[in-house]
Amino acid sequence: MRKLIQSTLKVAAAAAVLAGPVLAQGPKGPNPAAPGAGQALINMAAASTISGKITAVQVAFGAQYPSITLDGKTIKIAPVWFLLENDFELAAGDEVSVLAAPSAKAGDPSLYAISIAKTAAGVTLTMRNEAGVPLWTMPGNGGGMANANANGNPAAPRQSQGTGCIDVSTIAEVKGTVDAVTQGAGIQQPQLTVVAGGKSVTVKIGPERILLAADIELKTGMTLTVRYATATCTGELIALSLTTEDGAKVVLRNDDGTPAWN
Repeated sequence: MRKLIQSTLKVAAAAAVLAGPVLAQGPKGPNPAAPGAGQALINMAAASTISGKITAVQVAFGAQYPSITLDGKTIKIAPVWFLLENDFELAAGDEVSVLAAPSAKAGDPSLYAISIAKTAAGVTLTMRNEAGVPLWTMPGNGGGMANANANGNPAAPRQSQGTGCIDVSTIAEVKGTVDAVTQGAGIQQPQLTVVAGGKSVTVKIGPERILLAADIELKTGMTLTVRYATATCTGELIALSLTTEDGAKVVLRNDDGTPAWN
């Protein structure tokens, strides 16, 4: 228990420095009692689709939402935790199609994303329901609420909407020494590098909370077995599970690439 508390404090301290305003919303979303929680403050009737290549990703957008720049327009999206819980990453250069709507508040020129489709990956993340209500403000938050109906009530839970593009023929396993663990920059999952036989393998892992829940602390120099595969939609290596030398194991993704944490 002491180890878990120490790990949590280390991650929290590092994340506070890196993410700042984003963490003000909490690791699993805003305070449901906060003003505006669950309200639809956008004009859904004026929604339109904007397609193209992301030219910038702004993570700390004041005390507001992160945003992306697309076709010269700045579009506010969703809390970083909501995207990563759905294993949905965004980076400059990504080809996307965004359904967005303007604010319903006078004097607010912002556009707000309702859904984002990643062209190459062929996956779509819905961030607001048909009424424009943010899905992350509802009970349950995360991917299980990503199909709430127009009244803001949850439909049947489903898995997160992320990657899910694993080539099962590429599934492999490596046992080696942890060389580096890096925080995901912007809206990206953390990465882990393992060295074995003089070769290094770098994989995307998952939300830190999953490791902490399994009481696993990743440190350079430790021995780790990584089961991983290639994500055909991005060409990156994605971790499926991690096993420590003493047998502690955490499953991050199913063999089809869908997250196992929701």
